[in-house]
Amino acid sequence: MVVAALGGAVVAVCLAIAPTQGRDPILAVELAGLAILSIWTGIGLRETLRGRRLAHALDHRSAPDEPTGVPCRVVREGGRHAFVLGAIRPNIYVGDELLRTLDTDELRAVLLHEEHHRRTLAPLRAIALEAWLTLAGRSALARAALLDRLTDLEVEADAAALRWGADPSALASALLKIDVSLTAGASFAAAPAERLRTLVALAAGDERVGGPRLPYEWLPVAAAAIVALACHLSGLSALR
Repeated sequence: MVVAALGGAVVAVCLAIAPTQGRDPILAVELAGLAILSIWTGIGLRETLRGRRLAHALDHRSAPDEPTGVPCRVVREGGRHAFVLGAIRPNIYVGDELLRTLDTDELRAVLLHEEHHRRTLAPLRAIALEAWLTLAGRSALARAALLDRLTDLEVEADAAALRWGADPSALASALLKIDVSLTAGASFAAAPAERLRTLVALAAGDERVGGPRLPYEWLPVAAAAIVALACHLSGLSALR
């Protein structure tokens, strides 16, 4: 409701100051872009706050540990889950049941996967993508591209885990044992079918799989910043 109210307010302001005949038509495009980015920012802030509240609650139910040398927090009655929470200072959370379910190699592979998520601020990138998914609505093409990007984050983390010494068969085995019902943060269980397929390719040494992809979740923001800077510089030149 807060996001809808923010979006409505921005759109209303844009309509109120929209250009009339004889004014620069580009201004309407700029205002529409501002409205979209404002709504996207509102959705992102909402999800960031939701993640912070969840992390705060989990901190009270967990304790720090390093079961395979990777720092994490073990959550009491946390089920068979492994995920990263925190947009700016992410932490790895592991359910206590998962520790009892996986063997040492499987657990190490999972934690190395999550460590890549932690180092690359994957929760923040996932929040950005989830916000665009909300804005995409029922657009099949946009949703497919955004969901593919979410899968990319998981494949990149798998590739990093293998580079750091994880066994691909252990990683695949862990993926089959973990609970896929949790979607909070950057979760090890996301996109299991695609990841199993790419794990086979990674294990075979296919270097084309798992490499960094274009982070297009940030492209609209970067484009808006570039356009704003160009307009600013153009205005300064006109004043001279």
